[in-house]
Amino acid sequence: MPSLTKNRAAWIAAAVAAAVYLLAVRNGWAGDDMVAIRDNPATKSIGAALRAWFEPYWPEGFRWAGLYRPFTIVTYGVDGTVSGGAVWWFHLTNVLLHGLAVFLVVRVAAAWLAPLGALAAGLLFALHPVHVEAVANTVGRAEILVAIGLLAGVLTARRYRRASTQFRRCLWFTACLFSVALGMASKEHGVIAVALIGLDHFLDADRRSLRDAMPLYLGVVAVTLAWLFVWRGIAGVYVAGSGHAALVYMSNAQRLATMFPAYLDVLRLLAWPFRLASDYSPQVIPIRVDFGWLALLGILSSSAFVATGMILVKRTPVVAFGILAAVVSYLPTSNLLFTSGVVLGERNLYLAVLAPSLLFGWAVMRARSWRIERAALFGAGAVLLAFGVRTIDRIPFWIDAQNPIVEEQTAHPENYQTRIVLARHLAALRDSSWAMAELLVAGELLPTDPGAAVLATRHAAVQGRRLLALREAKRAYTLLPTDPGIIEQLVSAYHEVGKTDSALAIAAAGVDSMRSSADVFDVYAYMLALTDAPAWRRYVVNAAGSWLRGELLTATVMLDSASVSLPSGRGSEMDCADVRRTVRIVDALMPELSTRLLEGTSSREALCPM
Repeated sequence: MPSLTKNRAAWIAAAVAAAVYLLAVRNGWAGDDMVAIRDNPATKSIGAALRAWFEPYWPEGFRWAGLYRPFTIVTYGVDGTVSGGAVWWFHLTNVLLHGLAVFLVVRVAAAWLAPLGALAAGLLFALHPVHVEAVANTVGRAEILVAIGLLAGVLTARRYRRASTQFRRCLWFTACLFSVALGMASKEHGVIAVALIGLDHFLDADRRSLRDAMPLYLGVVAVTLAWLFVWRGIAGVYVAGSGHAALVYMSNAQRLATMFPAYLDVLRLLAWPFRLASDYSPQVIPIRVDFGWLALLGILSSSAFVATGMILVKRTPVVAFGILAAVVSYLPTSNLLFTSGVVLGERNLYLAVLAPSLLFGWAVMRARSWRIERAALFGAGAVLLAFGVRTIDRIPFWIDAQNPIVEEQTAHPENYQTRIVLARHLAALRDSSWAMAELLVAGELLPTDPGAAVLATRHAAVQGRRLLALREAKRAYTLLPTDPGIIEQLVSAYHEVGKTDSALAIAAAGVDSMRSSADVFDVYAYMLALTDAPAWRRYVVNAAGSWLRGELLTATVMLDSASVSLPSGRGSEMDCADVRRTVRIVDALMPELSTRLLEGTSSREALCPM
């Protein structure tokens, strides 16, 4: 019987990973698959994907998320070209990529573990139930790809440090930078590459001096900075507003009071992943505004987890690498340093599973010195079997678009996000009454999120429930009075119930608070038209909106029309307010009109104080 080598261990673990997940090819589109893949023009072919290389990850209408993952889109484009859009092929690619990630995990672990231990680590990583969301749901591919890029970066950096010739150093240098770049182009948290490579270097028993490896670190940092620059230029402008609705309106202290208890769930999912959820939005993760004993327990547990990794650096480097790599990989979505787009997500723990996996592999090898090898192997087999069964049982959860919604609603009726998703699904099925009920419940579950109120306003307006639309529009405006879309909804809701003066006042207040927003000027211009305001006022306000959009010719034409329709003498207080709102734009394009608007006064401030 051939002996177990590192390569054979890696191939065995990869084969097991692919075999277990083959059931996923029966799944259809589910969750975010529809928007990100099925209905995304960029995923239909390789050419379309390459043309979208400098476009945000999400298609039009969803770019507020601020994501940039061009390589992930390219892999979808390859699948679309090869399969003609067949969903099973997309799933098969995920399965094979997961097998590749497992292969790399074994190779990384083999630096510290004998082949049997590395195999055990790879098998646990392959079968860990937390991975189901990333592998069985096609849109989770970004998690797998970035893990492949980061793990390949670690392995190629090792080869670079140990290269015996200048040619080999150049070869592995290039391979490392290429791996890191693909990881970053797959998902944003690929920026942790330099930290993972540095951690592996620090724990390497055969590590060379930092000076020898400095060119590689400078190269990785350069790639990282270049990618951050491109990301910022393409999609990063949206990042500030892309935080999860449950957290984005909280203070830093309130966010941490909510997240520290959530870290207990992170540790549970890594160690005991048998109770899973497709979404951990409130109130699956309860919103807490004050620090309590659970927050303290979360702080102590998380600190102990990190401290354990630090303590084991010299004694058990393989376990230390797993723990510290898990911490580094989870940090970008932890909501600890800044607000991220998720409260907690199983797919975001893909690389963090290195912690239990490498600990598992080390424990299997350690059992030999403890002379309990048979019992340990039996116990390890039982753990792997339990994880494998749970994984296989979980794969059909992502069978279609409807199943996750129904299952999650049944398992977690307290989840406000699931209520919103269900409402959208019901609206698509034209069950507007049930959809409205779900939106109202969602608003009660998380009253600090204006999103549910915005959707409820829209549905109520479509149903002709004007007073309900006004109530929800007021609630959204109270929560976020500086959003042009919410202002437009409230203005429309007031107008629909016959309160035109209130609608005009809200539109005017929006212009006063956001004089750099073309959208609020458009809303105000619309209300001026409805109230038969003087033509010159409508033209001036419309010109302001056009100017803010960069439409200088249109703005100039509007001001020409305003000049023609401007009567002699000045008007009311409202006329003065409109002059004050638009004077900088009029001054820029038509100073002579500005003079006419203010004629008859000794100074601008006398009539229209700024």
